[in-house]
Amino acid sequence: MNKLISIICPIVFSAGTLISCGTGVQQTAIMSDDTAYNYTVNDIQNLQDFLLGKSSGGELSGKPYDLNGDNKWNSFDLTLMREMVTIPDTNSSDTLVVYFSQTGNTGKIAEYLIGLTHADSYVIEAAVPYTAEDISYQNSGCRANQEQNDKSVRPEIASPIESLDSYDTIFLGYPIWWGEEPRIIDTFLESYDFSGKTVIPFCTSASSGISTSERNIASLADIGTQLPGKRFPGSASESDVSAWLDSLELPEKQSQQKLIIDISGTQLTATLADTQAAKELAENIKSSGSVTAELSEYGGFEKVGSLPWSLTKSDQQTKTKPGDIMLYQGDKMTIFYDSNSWSYTPLGSIDNITQDELSELFGNGDITVTLTIRAC
Repeated sequence: MNKLISIICPIVFSAGTLISCGTGVQQTAIMSDDTAYNYTVNDIQNLQDFLLGKSSGGELSGKPYDLNGDNKWNSFDLTLMREMVTIPDTNSSDTLVVYFSQTGNTGKIAEYLIGLTHADSYVIEAAVPYTAEDISYQNSGCRANQEQNDKSVRPEIASPIESLDSYDTIFLGYPIWWGEEPRIIDTFLESYDFSGKTVIPFCTSASSGISTSERNIASLADIGTQLPGKRFPGSASESDVSAWLDSLELPEKQSQQKLIIDISGTQLTATLADTQAAKELAENIKSSGSVTAELSEYGGFEKVGSLPWSLTKSDQQTKTKPGDIMLYQGDKMTIFYDSNSWSYTPLGSIDNITQDELSELFGNGDITVTLTIRAC
């Protein structure tokens, strides 16, 4: 089963120097002026676009993107930011997104996948980095052309991932170079054991398809199951990636669904209850894509608000605990950050969060939540 688990780790910086990393409810950087900033996938995309010249950076004025303290934004800052948003943890997920990206197009698709699946990630980087001249395809003598013309070439990978043993499903992303995968992808495929694993290729290109690279991948590694891949144009959006992800027949994909609750950028994962109301809730949210609800403070122990639909009630007298999500009066959702006794229909329960964390996150007064459903 693909366990989709949020990997959440605050990184503390002082004058641009990494001090410590622990666990918490959000990714937070504390800069030297003691101002907290929560880095997201959007920040990664912003910085990536700036480095690729897709934005002037003017609209990003004041953003704390100089993570290594050298008074400029560069690829090292982007690497640090990626580490802050998705810290690898071999015990957290059995899904891994592996990708090689030189102009940012494949990296953008990979970041969408990581955000949608909460998978771990690994970036393939060459021991001898590729320069702009190296991938200047108009120059027949450039490095990329020389490598692609010799199927025996295996560029060395910088900082290879130690093992793939803890992963069952691997998304493998790359650009198309002269109709095929870059040779460094061949290096990766020949370096690990893929037997018993599900491998799903994805690529980016202006026009070339993925089929030749899919055949090459199948011939280079003994793969348990290789699912049909997907080519994306550089303009592909997160919704395009989400639609493709939903079409995949992943192992045990339908065995469990999780309710994702977004509160001011912080995402909580909840296990759905085994009730008809919970099933209807999940189906309604999936049909809508996402649902926003306004929840009001009530009684000092819960947040409650109306849903867009009525759900099937199966009320029973219940003593709730912090994190419980209940259906009230058939059309209202209640999230508890303390306890209460009343007649409710269970909808689910928030995973891995304490009462203190819930209380701090909810605060005093009303809140707005966005609900989505993810398969795992």
